[in-house]
Amino acid sequence: MTKHRKNYKENFLDRNMYNMSKRGQMAIFIIVAIIILALIVLIFLFKPKILGIGEIELSPNSYLSSCIEPEIKPTIEQLSKQGGYQNPEGVALYNGNKIQYLCYTGDNYKTCTIQQPMTKKNFEKELNLMLKDRANNCMNNLIKEYKKRGYEVSSGSINSELSIIPREIIVRYNAPLTVKKETAETFKNFDVRFESEMYDLLFIAQSIIESESKLGGSATELYLQYYPNLKIDKTKLSDGTTIYKLSNVVTREEFNFASRSLAWPAGYGDEE
Repeated sequence: MTKHRKNYKENFLDRNMYNMSKRGQMAIFIIVAIIILALIVLIFLFKPKILGIGEIELSPNSYLSSCIEPEIKPTIEQLSKQGGYQNPEGVALYNGNKIQYLCYTGDNYKTCTIQQPMTKKNFEKELNLMLKDRANNCMNNLIKEYKKRGYEVSSGSINSELSIIPREIIVRYNAPLTVKKETAETFKNFDVRFESEMYDLLFIAQSIIESESKLGGSATELYLQYYPNLKIDKTKLSDGTTIYKLSNVVTREEFNFASRSLAWPAGYGDEE
């Protein structure tokens, strides 16, 4: 009887140990399965090309934006420091920089003549010329990317145009493009937009040179009342030239230009 009880207890314990072991193994399998599932989800989300499936959809506007954006800011900065010209002529030298005269007279006691009556349009023209090769390369790279992903691509001539509007710079691609894989998709143009306050700076510069040409100077404090983020620095040179630096204190964008108007002969004192 005692032996029977002993065997019963041993069998009971063995069964319990077996069941616990089985449940433990099952728990481990579940945990491993969860980990594997999580890894698969992560792979699909962040490394779709590893599996060759679930490839991230190609967005032409996003692709073009990321391609041309690194060139936008430095190109604008170069033009802005030189009065809106890539190769300025008729310049004032200031701190080693060539700054374009937007209003100039070589005579004393006379108001200046406007050298560039369309400041914004000229800036757009220069910026477009400087970015044209990059813009076209970005479009060609987009086409190559589509082909690399197995798309049939039909494209027309590539033409890009840049415009500056309030709070934005827009690069518009007039480039007909049809891409086909399972279905076909046709694009006529693409607009790539960047935040910018250059429009206001160029508008104010135009207004200042018009005042310089009529009055021989400008009341810059009036602009500060209407543009709270605007800063205007005026520096007088010994020959009567005024160097203007317009800047947005928030975006850090700036536009510099020179004017010589109602200048006094050397030795007659400084002007404001």
